[in-house]
Amino acid sequence: MDFTKNRKKDKAEKSEEINSSTNVGSESFLGRTIKIKGNITSEDSIIIEGKVSGNIQSKNTVTIGKSGNTSGKIEAEFINIIGRAKGDIFTGKKLKIHSFAKFDGNINSENVVIEEGGIFNGNMNMSEKKIR
Repeated sequence: MDFTKNRKKDKAEKSEEINSSTNVGSESFLGRTIKIKGNITSEDSIIIEGKVSGNIQSKNTVTIGKSGNTSGKIEAEFINIIGRAKGDIFTGKKLKIHSFAKFDGNINSENVVIEEGGIFNGNMNMSEKKIR
C-alpha cells in the first residue's frame, strides 16, 4: 500500500481549504488591550474593542465595540458605534450609533440611525456622499 500519495493529497486539500476560507470576506479584531497610534486601512470589516488614535478606513464595515474608543477620521461603507468615538465620519451607506454609544464629531452619511440613549454631539450632513 502506497501512503505517499495520500499524504501529498491530504496536504494539498488542507492548503486548498485554508486558501478558500481566507478568500471569503473576513474581519479584523482589535481586542481590549490593544492600543494603536496610527492609521488603519483594510479591505475587510474591522471590529475595535481597544483604543485607536488615528484614521480608520475600510471598504466594508467598521464597528467600534462596547469597550472601543477611537479618535480620528473613520471611512467605511457601514459604521457601527457601540463604544466611544471622536472625529469625522464618512459612510457610503449607513452609520448606526447604538444606545450606549457616544460620538463627538461630524457625520457625512446617506443614512443615520441613533438609538434611544445614544449620544451625538456635532454636525451632520445627510447628502449623498461616497467614501473616498
